[in-house]
This record gives sequence, C-alpha cells and structure tokens, in this order.
Amino acid sequence: MIVSIETPVFKGKWLTKCINSVLTQSSRNWKLSLLWDGGDAESRQILEDLEKRKHPNITIYFKENRGIANARHYLSKHSEGDYILPLDDDDILAADAVEKMLAFVEARPWSGIVRGKRKFIDEDGRVVDEKQWFPFEPRHYQHGMVTDVFNHSQPYLINRIYYNQTTGWAGFEDFKFAGEDCDIILKLEERAPIELIDEVLYYYRLNPKRASNELEVEGAHEMWRRLADMSIARIGLPLKRTNEVPPYNYERLPLPCPSKDMIDFVIPTVEDVQTSKNAQRLLGFLTNLGIAEDAIHFVTRQEGGIAASFNRGFHQTTRPLICFLDENVHIEDPNIIDGILATMHEQQADVIGPKILSREGDVNYAAPYFNSDQLPVSSGSGERHHNQFSYVCDAKWLPAQFLLTRREVINAVGGFDEGFVTCPIQSADFCLKARLRDFKVLYAGTATVVCDSPSHDESVAERLERYHEKWRSYAHLFMGKTSDQ
Repeated sequence: MIVSIETPVFKGKWLTKCINSVLTQSSRNWKLSLLWDGGDAESRQILEDLEKRKHPNITIYFKENRGIANARHYLSKHSEGDYILPLDDDDILAADAVEKMLAFVEARPWSGIVRGKRKFIDEDGRVVDEKQWFPFEPRHYQHGMVTDVFNHSQPYLINRIYYNQTTGWAGFEDFKFAGEDCDIILKLEERAPIELIDEVLYYYRLNPKRASNELEVEGAHEMWRRLADMSIARIGLPLKRTNEVPPYNYERLPLPCPSKDMIDFVIPTVEDVQTSKNAQRLLGFLTNLGIAEDAIHFVTRQEGGIAASFNRGFHQTTRPLICFLDENVHIEDPNIIDGILATMHEQQADVIGPKILSREGDVNYAAPYFNSDQLPVSSGSGERHHNQFSYVCDAKWLPAQFLLTRREVINAVGGFDEGFVTCPIQSADFCLKARLRDFKVLYAGTATVVCDSPSHDESVAERLERYHEKWRSYAHLFMGKTSDQ
C-alpha cells in the first residue's frame, strides 16, 4: 500500500522542514506531491531546487492562485497511491506517521478515513502546551445527520476507493476556497466510517501567516452551517437545522404516509430471472399488488455475495423507499406491505422488517437482538409459532430476508459492507451503521412472512474478527434484549 502525501504550497519559511519530515519517514511506502499555488518567491525557489534533484517519489507542479480546495483537488486527481494524506506546507509529520497509519488501515480495511492526534508547535518547532481546538472522539449524529461538523482536524488518511466515490475536494469561493477539509470528511463518512488512531502523528505549526487566522470565528460558523445544510440536501434527509452554532440540532420534517408506489424492490437471485421459479413467483405477486415492473429489480448474485447484490440493485433504484427481499420469501397476505408502511409512518421509523417464519411454521427471525458475544440472533428461533412476538418495538438489527428502508439511510451509511460474507452479519452491520447515525430501526412483529431458506450459505465461515473489530468501540449499540410484550 502506498500513501500519497499531498501539499499545496504557499509559504517558504517552513517548507524545507515540512518536506524533510516526509523524506525521513520510517516507512518508504509514500509518494509526495507538491503544488506551488502562486505562493511566495522563497517557496518557489525551494521547489525548483527540489525538482532538480529528481527524487523518484516526489512530483512537483507549478500553478497560479487556484485556492486551497482546488489545489487539493488537483493533487488528488493527479497523484497515485491507495491512501491520501494531506499535509500543510508549514506543518510536519511524526517520523512514523506513514508506518503507523498503514498498519492501522491494514487491520481496518473498511475505514474511509483514519484520523490521528496532533500537537501544536511554535514557529521554531517547539511543542506548545495548548488545549486542542477540536475534539478527538467519535462523531455525533441526530436523525442521520452529523451534529458536530467541527469534529475533525489533521492528520487524517483518506482511502482513495471511497474518495473516488465522492465529488472530491471543494471549498467556498468567498472564503478563498477554504472549508474543503470539513466538506470532504462529511462526504467520505457517507461512504465509509471514520476510525481514530490514538497516537500523535502530526505537528501543527502556530504562526501568524496561517490561512485559518483570516477566517475568524463567525466565518467558521458560516462555513459549518453551509456544509451541514449541503449534507442534508445531498443525503436527502427530511430535516431542518434549528440553530446557528454547532453542535447542531435538527428537526424532522413531516413526510406523507408512504404507499406501495414509493417502493423499489431489490431481489438477488441465484438463477437467471427467466428460469427462476421463485423469482417468477415474486414477480407475479408484486405485479398483482399493483407494483410497477420498473420498480422490481432482480440482481443475479455474483462475486461479493448478497451485500454486493444489494448494492448493485440499489443503484438501479430511484424511489424513496427500498425493500430488499430474499427470492425465497413467500408473502401470503396481500395487505402486509400496506400494513408495514402504515407502521413505519406511525412510528417514524427509518428501517423496518416483519417477523419471519419457516414453511414448517417455526420462528426464523423475531424481535432480533445481539447475544453476549455481540452476534445477531433471534428471539424464539426454532420455536413452533403460536403468534408470539407479535408486537412492534425498536430493533437492534433486522434480517435482510425482508428489509424496508428509506433511501436516505443507504445514502448516509454507504450501503452494505461487502467485506462480510453471510447475510446475518451483513444485515446486522447495516442496521448498526443506521443506528449509529441515529436512524430508527423497527421490528414489526404484527406482520409475518415466510421464507423457505436462509439467504446465505450456512457452510461459509464468516470472518468474525473483522466484525468484532469494526464495532469494538460501540458497545452501547449491542446492549439490551428485546423481550415479549
């Protein structure tokens, strides 16, 4: 793995020390890209001299007055490397920053961003004992939206896979194209999670020429307000920001009662749709309910399993609600979808699922919860069904044999994690991501469907260490068992 270290250049006074902090890294797995952006004469001379040395891992560009966001965008577009590490021209990296960050992400391949700690240094490079300006803690959410948009700072390592799924660095022209750092983090965490590495890997230089000094407090607040509102619109959250200074509060806007014509159905199939009896049965049932054929999306399972199929199917959809269905599901009550939609509306739920029985009349999934090992399990699994668990309650997780979700939930959490191979873990992970962002996950045991078989291969061994490591810091999401009411 290679880290692309990217530095827009404006000032020459500390630039040599900045570059040296890269050259002396304990790991050689880096490439350095520098863009002179109409900076001072000293910085240009340093870069011209460096260019003559023809270091194989260093690339230098000369442009005029693009602004910080455009400079970062240019560097990321033209650089190589699996990860992107932004470095300012007056700051320095800890000697083992690249090594520590690469080791961290190798163990956490699901990470979209890895953020480390920093210390302040003065103009001469001495550590300054000053309180950190921004918190170093997991982000906070309300109804799916970030409340503490200020909760970030260098150093942070960006996974290029997820960066390429965004529109890239962008800033505000009236603020000299600043705001790009907060903006890219907001966009990235809609694709993959932020992870924290509890080590000092960056030294941030306090000096009177810092660009942030020109922004001032009210300027920062204005940028944060804009970025929060832009994120709400991008995700499609039915929210309104209700205060002017972060941490923000959000009010849910009223939504119309959902109807069947607002749902896209995504159904992975083992066989081709035309030859699959189960697919044809479901197609007939849904069209008889009045579901338009262009709202029914069959996705043939390929490499990547159910999660990849769900993600591919989602990208074919356009409607505000998505229902993920196992092809083996039998829906015997023609009113069940209307009932689930009514419950979803009454309870203001974002993700909802019914009780699932076997064809023999046993409980497959009811009031799902997590056991003491934090694994997804079902209440009454294997019991003969006698109408138990027929209530509505908040759910810890829901199985994907029948999973109805609002589009904005998928937009906010990045879909299903394709690093997991079995359906219970994939769907549990999806629900955990939704609940972490404060979406409401609801079990609707008043509705019942039948599923002939589980939607995964029981012979496949799940890599549970990945699952446990991913959720190790969020024990509160697993606490409490739903009980019969």
